[in-house]
Amino acid sequence: MVLTNAGSRVEIARDQIVSIRDVVGQSQSGEYWTADPNPTRLFFTSTARPLARGEGYIASYFLFLPFAAYGVTDRLTLAGGTPILPEAIGRIFYLAPKLTLVDRERAAFAIGGLGFLDASGDAEGSVGILYGVGTFGTREAALTIGTGWGYATNGRTGGLSNDPVIVIGGESRVSRRVKLVTENWLLFGGGSGGAISGGVRFIGDRLSADLGMIGAVGEGGAGCCLPLVNFVYGFGRRPTR
Repeated sequence: MVLTNAGSRVEIARDQIVSIRDVVGQSQSGEYWTADPNPTRLFFTSTARPLARGEGYIASYFLFLPFAAYGVTDRLTLAGGTPILPEAIGRIFYLAPKLTLVDRERAAFAIGGLGFLDASGDAEGSVGILYGVGTFGTREAALTIGTGWGYATNGRTGGLSNDPVIVIGGESRVSRRVKLVTENWLLFGGGSGGAISGGVRFIGDRLSADLGMIGAVGEGGAGCCLPLVNFVYGFGRRPTR
């Protein structure tokens, strides 16, 4: 017996069932909405939500930046990657650990970092950002606010910026397969300015695709626009909320 979203009961003989698989989602006005398979990031910035233990994803950001992430525990996420054409911009690797300190149904808080490591010859060192972030709302509609400080090392010494970077982003599910996404950066100090972006996420059972535009703003005016194209495929156990 199968109970549909509309409340109807359908009798199906066991020998007519080819396969059964678990899905994660919810019913909206009698229609089944599968869960967003990429809830831990906006376009690129991390939300405060963690991956569940054993859950992960493989992604391609801006088409040429592959990225993989895995939930080591229900609070600790490890991620990283390297450009598809590493020798074109140097031998670069990026790492992005994140620890979610609070994970409630409508609020989450996390700390983490995103580091770019240059392993090409004598130029070994890294640059990146250390951040804290909060996400407020549901997986269908939420606001994400984060702040971070850039750092740089040359293998022997390092330093942390005095000026913060603030990220304000949001997501809003508008239909079964479409979510609106925005991610905006504010830079302070000598390089005051930032970037604004907006676009849509197309949602599948395991695969999501982001299409958007990003533009730069600063004291000298605004620059527009660069396309955003991301693909994310999720695997492993998925949380039920």
